[in-house]
Amino acid sequence: MADFFRSPPGNAVGKLQVAGFVNVLLRPTARGINEYLDWNSHDDFFRYTSGRWAFNEAKQLACRYIKFDMNELARIAAQSIGALPCTKIEKYQEGQFNKIFLMTTEDGKEVIMKIPQPNAGRPHFTTASEVATMHYVRNELGLPVPEIYTWNSNAVTNTVGAEYIVMEKAPGLELGRVWPDLNGKERRQIIEQLVQYQKKFTASTFPGIGSLYYAGDLDECLSYIPVREHLSRNASIYKDFVIGPINDQRLFEQGRGDVVCDRGPCKYFAHGYDFPPLMNVGGSCMEDYVVALGRHEMSYVRSSSKLPSPGMFGPGWYQPSADKKIAALEDYIKIARYLPPNDSLVTAAVLWHDDLHSGNIFVHPDNLTQITCIIDWQSSNTLPLIRHNTRPAFLDYEGPKLPLGIYGEARKGPQLPADFQELSQGEQREAQALVRQQALYKLFEMYSAAENPNVSRAILHRETLRCVLIDSAAITAYHSEPNLKARLVDAVDAWEELVGRGGPPCPLHYPKDDRIAQTDDFTQWSDCLGLKDVVIESLGGPVDWDGATSAEEYSAAREKLQTTREEFLHLVVKHDEERDQWIKAWPFVDDEGYQ
Repeated sequence: MADFFRSPPGNAVGKLQVAGFVNVLLRPTARGINEYLDWNSHDDFFRYTSGRWAFNEAKQLACRYIKFDMNELARIAAQSIGALPCTKIEKYQEGQFNKIFLMTTEDGKEVIMKIPQPNAGRPHFTTASEVATMHYVRNELGLPVPEIYTWNSNAVTNTVGAEYIVMEKAPGLELGRVWPDLNGKERRQIIEQLVQYQKKFTASTFPGIGSLYYAGDLDECLSYIPVREHLSRNASIYKDFVIGPINDQRLFEQGRGDVVCDRGPCKYFAHGYDFPPLMNVGGSCMEDYVVALGRHEMSYVRSSSKLPSPGMFGPGWYQPSADKKIAALEDYIKIARYLPPNDSLVTAAVLWHDDLHSGNIFVHPDNLTQITCIIDWQSSNTLPLIRHNTRPAFLDYEGPKLPLGIYGEARKGPQLPADFQELSQGEQREAQALVRQQALYKLFEMYSAAENPNVSRAILHRETLRCVLIDSAAITAYHSEPNLKARLVDAVDAWEELVGRGGPPCPLHYPKDDRIAQTDDFTQWSDCLGLKDVVIESLGGPVDWDGATSAEEYSAAREKLQTTREEFLHLVVKHDEERDQWIKAWPFVDDEGYQ
């Protein structure tokens, strides 16, 4: 089951929290004899049990292990809904960042108990922001979001020993369970509902870039931006919403959370924009934000002893380095403030759900076209619309994408291949399935263009050089500098298009020799990525495979990984001196300190 949603200051405790401690819980057994249950004796509650890793397993398990007092959490959860004691606790299959439990009480009531793992984000901030976001979306926007019964974001002082949220069990069925059986009309109705929900998001802009909180959950020394003027007249009980430090998961993955830096928020003013003093680099909010992305990535590169590798950079091939990454990011920062599009409809800060996969959407069991709940609001942020994942993830597919837009060639829609009648039955079924997926993908775009044009504009902007450059800079530490450098060269060549005729001169200049070297670097870098993809494909893993496998296939995966490594070395090593270099370039190994 998917994650249901996603510190040091603050007294962030839900109003229904009651202190206390219970060592054991009492329930009647099938024989009618009282049996004492100690939920803390179930170690599986605290460790990751939904799979294994063929390499780097110790590190993966460590960032997902959390010990807490389950007896106390169960007591608090039962009391928060006025129920009898807990009689059953079921642990759902883990997602990436949380442990989710379904608790059943003696009188048959059910609640969800959510515990964020150490890798979920910054302590306190991640949970405090999630709670505020869910309250806002449920009570201010009127979207179907689980009711929160109680919560606490201070793991140091609460009686559970971990952050937690106790909430309503999502009513209905996961969309993923029924989507394959829905017909075209029913699927269209689901998409239309989601577009209407997104329309509420785009209609509610915020005065800053960051994450949503209650003012009382942020330390007085932190900067925050009140948002009461953006709420409806009926929202007086939520007047304390503020924009505080950002919790964008992209700024915390692969060790980025350890970077010491200011995380905002960034404030929009009516006459212009500014950042709080620590992040102020001059200019507009969106401009400062894209500059800050580059600076954050530079800090990450400088502070990391070993950066993640997207490819296999062996001897004689391209060799990435921290110095090369920093040089490319410095060039990016020189032009970053010219990159935001001159379109306030897509640069305004809006709240969003960036992970609308089919496990996060629930539908009514008697009316499968009626959405009953949307879950997993963890790490939601108020970002410029062009920085959000505006397309629902469950509509994505493998295969060619149709041209963007609703005019010209893009209006034709998906077509079966010209040689369809000559294909085998299996190939025809695959072609028909692709057309259906493409049609839904295009339907979302066209319906958004009609009902929520801001999203349609954002989709088009996302494919431009401006946005591609911003995206590339934000992941330079992983995806390497040749990719960013190639986009920077493109920006130099298209400078007048970016800034307009008569605009400021380009601060970058790449002479012919640099361009030739850059082209060669990009080609080699691409080959290194392709080489890793070939190895992953031979191992049967997905793109960017991190070693994840099922417990049943663990031993076989380990053995295949070792066999593939030896076969790979046999193919690429030309002489003995190269072997150690290729072994060092092999990326499927345990990180230092976790061997």
